[in-house]
Amino acid sequence: MPYITHIVIFQYTSNTTAEQKADIADSFLALRNDCLSPNDDPNFTAPGSPYILDIIAGSNNSSEESAKGYEHAYIVTFASDAHRDYYVDIDPAHDAFKKKSRTTHREGRGDRLY
Repeated sequence: MPYITHIVIFQYTSNTTAEQKADIADSFLALRNDCLSPNDDPNFTAPGSPYILDIIAGSNNSSEESAKGYEHAYIVTFASDAHRDYYVDIDPAHDAFKKKSRTTHREGRGDRLY
């Protein structure tokens, strides 16, 4: 079965500080270990263990203007659609991250993608 790739890009509000951006980046990368398999879902074989296979992170450092204000990008790898769907729709650690980062991201037009 092929892995599932989930792309995440961040565009921050103009008043987000460098320290806040660093904290958000650290918090997002921590999801690799904080997102744990549920105990009652047959799509997960190791309940209570991390299920994100990998997170690759990068900052925009291009001189091209095509970035449209997006500063950070992440590639999150999952073993299956079910794992990705749990992460997007249900995972409590991911929900906590979304709430934490909500004030630092631009609203509307899909500028905040998880």
